[in-house]
Amino acid sequence: MCGISGIFIFNKKNPVKKKDLLQMNYILNHRGPDGNGIWISKNKNIGLAHTRLSILELSSAASQPFLDKTKNFVITFNGEIYNFKEIKKKLQKKGYSFKTKNSDTEVLLSSYMEWGKNCVLKFRGMFAFAIWDEKKKRIFLARDRVGVKPLYYRFDSEKLIFSSEIKAILIDRKYKPEIDEESLFYYLTFVCTPAPRTMFKNIKKLEAGTWLTFEEDGKYEK
Repeated sequence: MCGISGIFIFNKKNPVKKKDLLQMNYILNHRGPDGNGIWISKNKNIGLAHTRLSILELSSAASQPFLDKTKNFVITFNGEIYNFKEIKKKLQKKGYSFKTKNSDTEVLLSSYMEWGKNCVLKFRGMFAFAIWDEKKKRIFLARDRVGVKPLYYRFDSEKLIFSSEIKAILIDRKYKPEIDEESLFYYLTFVCTPAPRTMFKNIKKLEAGTWLTFEEDGKYEK
């Protein structure tokens, strides 16, 4: 199942704290009991976390957050890409080499390096992931077409915080949890809360089959 989370600071006066990422991993440990890891950029404005459930590649070489050879791209990924072997062959013909034998995570990251946002059009599977692009100073969030894998997020003028589960987002000390009354209406009427709404005010769910990018200055595109 795996659990992913991360924090992207727009206000550089308040760097990402290691303890916050570790706490998010602790909260999501039930999603990935086989291992966990965190990664923080050199300037500490972006941090990613991951709790791992090993399925395809069992070795530590596929541990996440996963970095490419140049260390310009980092991914935290939950899900499974069913056609990763087919994509891997195409990437190898383009000159890509792989350090793992059976990791769809490495193939996913290399796909983004080659095709950018359009990489999601090539995937058959279930997924929610976040990729930090050091070259463009941008984070890219995406979710599978059906919405099998969840991804929640909250942002304001200071930061973006996201996770596989809302309770990991609640570590944000500046956020005061409030019920979103319109979402409550939907739930009482239809027994569900349609995305992008959630039961928490100002916490959103990334809609199925969509992606979202955030820049260093807080600007975003969907």
